[in-house]
Amino acid sequence: MRKKRGAVVFLVMGLSALFFSDVATAETQKKATKSQVVKASRTIKAAPGTPDGVLLMQAQALFGKLPATMPGSEKDTPAMIALGKKLYFETAISINKTQSCNSCHPIDNKGAGVDNLKTGKGAEGKSGDRNDPPTLNAGYQFAQFWDGRAATLEEQAQGPPLNPIEMGMPDAKALVDRLKGIKQYRVDFKKAFPDEKDPVTFDNFAKAVAAFERTLISRGRFDRFMDGDRQALTGQEMEGMRSFINAGCVQCHSGPNLGGMTFQKTGVFHEYSNKDPGRFKVTKLESDRYVFKVPMLRNITLSAPYFHDGEVGNLAEAVDQMGYLQLNRELKDEEINNILRFLTTLADTKLTTAAPIKAKVSSAAWVPPLTKDIPQGEGGDLIRYGALLLTDTYAQLGTGAKDEKLRFSGSTLNCTSCHMDNGTKQFGLPWMGVSQAYPQYRGREDQVQGLEKRINGCFERSLNGGEMAADSREMKAMVAYVDWLSKDMPKKVSGLGTPKYEGPNRKADVKKGGQMYNRFCMSCHGENGDGYQSMSAGGSGSHVAPALWGANSYNNGAGMNRLLTTAAFIQSNMPLGTVWNHPAITNEDAYDVAGYLSSKERPKMSGLEKDYPKLEKKAVDCPYPPYADKFLQEQHQYGPFQPIKKAQKKK
Repeated sequence: MRKKRGAVVFLVMGLSALFFSDVATAETQKKATKSQVVKASRTIKAAPGTPDGVLLMQAQALFGKLPATMPGSEKDTPAMIALGKKLYFETAISINKTQSCNSCHPIDNKGAGVDNLKTGKGAEGKSGDRNDPPTLNAGYQFAQFWDGRAATLEEQAQGPPLNPIEMGMPDAKALVDRLKGIKQYRVDFKKAFPDEKDPVTFDNFAKAVAAFERTLISRGRFDRFMDGDRQALTGQEMEGMRSFINAGCVQCHSGPNLGGMTFQKTGVFHEYSNKDPGRFKVTKLESDRYVFKVPMLRNITLSAPYFHDGEVGNLAEAVDQMGYLQLNRELKDEEINNILRFLTTLADTKLTTAAPIKAKVSSAAWVPPLTKDIPQGEGGDLIRYGALLLTDTYAQLGTGAKDEKLRFSGSTLNCTSCHMDNGTKQFGLPWMGVSQAYPQYRGREDQVQGLEKRINGCFERSLNGGEMAADSREMKAMVAYVDWLSKDMPKKVSGLGTPKYEGPNRKADVKKGGQMYNRFCMSCHGENGDGYQSMSAGGSGSHVAPALWGANSYNNGAGMNRLLTTAAFIQSNMPLGTVWNHPAITNEDAYDVAGYLSSKERPKMSGLEKDYPKLEKKAVDCPYPPYADKFLQEQHQYGPFQPIKKAQKKK
């Protein structure tokens, strides 16, 4: 067992492209896997990033389109659906009237039908031993629960109320008596089941809940692509789909839901340490030991943590582990990153759409140069070396560098952990156009400085390291790459830095920020904010998903440790794949998430009291003293910032 391969299980391996209804032996799986991977690699040969029809045709064959309605919905009536919605949010169905279906499967406030907990907590505070699966799109699956013990949504709906750990009702009669005791329910059940003399029954409760759950259908950019819109996915997202297919992931995660249509043993090639017997509890068949339903991947970026035991809070690790446990593959960092990009397209559009960001946009087009156009010769070699240093910083200039003299970074981050898409993403802290902006005055140092000094500032703060010689080959190479990206950029083009951000006039709500982090950010950066460092033999050791706090992240003197800076970056770039003019996170939620990140421990930089020789130049959200005003450090860190800005204007 290779390092960091413990306690993780997910979903997989069972040729669901053929929709196996039972589980093959591990040996059969291995042979089938190899055969399918070879076949897939022969079919997906389109050039990376090209929106040609080959990938679309392959995707339509392997996945198919999500039907407009769920099976069984033809019998549902508006009255049944309305009743089911009320029951989904009804706490009276739990023993102490504290728990509803929505408690563990929240769909309000843009919830994806999961609680983002390792395992759900019941009405009396007890935790189960399995992760709560999502309710969105659940009716498209061939069975319910991780072990498939319920064949239908109706059967599933009857389980939690009577489960002693979940809702704890003693029996079905107790639940029915509760509902009969609420006058409005007697009316609502009669409307939903008009032909029945005594309609308030346990079976009708389940039918109504199931009818409502059959309306919980999500669709994302993936569906637009499946409908023929080749521009719905970016080049990297399409490349991620190819990696997903060629690696063999599609053998289980196929069909319109990308899963949910077969059972599979956890650990086809390598043993998994969690010994939950899985479907064996249901069938008592030895062949079903450690077998679970392959989960669907829709909204997977919103439904962390992962696997039946909720052991993995990071999607990059989940992908890496699945390659190892189920496919016997050590995925490269690039493959993992591309697959992550593809998985973001499975998120529901409505759940990941916020009000547009207001930004002044010039008419000049944002056209990043192509690396293939880097000139040949010594100058081009220097540019390519600079690109390598900036995109693989940890391995080239960090503690992972072979040459100790080149270890300038003190974290596992790369420069591109903040400067999105290799420094070419509009409003993603791009390097395009940066060369024209330097030299420039910097209030933090109270001096005009060149690009070399700015880069060293990032190494000392964002990378928690030290500065390098301005005339070193490495510095010259990084400047050369930035110069090459900037050479054709108009001076007044829109897209540099991040959009102007004005947060709400209040203190950041750190608790709410943590909840939003769990929903939108945990899937990439993990429950503990430590990101994910792949263990593949071909990996560089840098984080596929960067650390947001802790020893491997940026220090407290970094610009990203300022709340307004962080919030602007989050709203215009996160979750992964977000573009600035189609934000997924609201202005207020981004503000609270930024406050949550600011509350976390990170490396301490010495000498910060020397920053801003002219304190009146200090940013209002700089979280460390001294200050030129009388506002407390806490307000400078968490807001509200409007009073501070107002006081500064008066001066």
